[in-house]
Amino acid sequence: MHLQSINRLQAFAGHLIASICIAALLALVVFSVWYPGALAYASGVVDIFLLLLFVDVVLGPTFTLIVFNPQKKELKRDLMIIVAIQLIALLYGMHTMFVTRPAYLVFNAKGFDLVYANEISPKNLANAEHSKYKSLPYFGPEVIGAILPNDPVIAKEIMTSAAFGGEDVQNMPRYYTPYENLKQSVQRNILPLKELQELNQDRTQEIQMLVDKYSTIDGNVGYLPVTAKAHNVIAILNRKTAEILEISDLRPAGR
Repeated sequence: MHLQSINRLQAFAGHLIASICIAALLALVVFSVWYPGALAYASGVVDIFLLLLFVDVVLGPTFTLIVFNPQKKELKRDLMIIVAIQLIALLYGMHTMFVTRPAYLVFNAKGFDLVYANEISPKNLANAEHSKYKSLPYFGPEVIGAILPNDPVIAKEIMTSAAFGGEDVQNMPRYYTPYENLKQSVQRNILPLKELQELNQDRTQEIQMLVDKYSTIDGNVGYLPVTAKAHNVIAILNRKTAEILEISDLRPAGR
């Protein structure tokens, strides 16, 4: 279809529909792969995506509506500039969300830490003893454990670093271990769901729904706190197997 054969509203509508389709595809990647479920809330990525959505779905088509004139000689150039700016903004936004995506859900001490891709330095990746941890997962966070080294001097250095806002053991892949290896430690620390009542008094129905949802599980369920970038959340676990059943945005007790 030639530009001269369509009007301003048709151009706007076409651009809007294309932008919505692209936004839906991006949302699928962001919220189903990189930041699944409550991890989007925990990471504060929703606001970033809404800004991206504003640029993609609102500004792009609106600029097309403003500049579109079939008689305008520079129309193709202007439309190409609009699309180029839109694509640059989209690529920048997606790149930002990719490099800051949750990489690992790390059990450490008495709860989980949500560790992001940009929180693990290339040096720490290179120092990983197991080849599996020398590269970051691309398709959602992997559940693992982290254990402080047996050397008391090194362990103290790590704890001191963490106390002053530096790197902690969960940022150091050389101390990673399969989650299954810490099963007993996880089970010892699982907290009863009833403890969430006081911290979530406005959401008692949701807590009861969780209890009812997993009432048929042998051994019942409990929770552990998940420390994250924007909001701390909780992991619902099977007490018998230590399996994470889901991540919920209920407020946890402080660690």
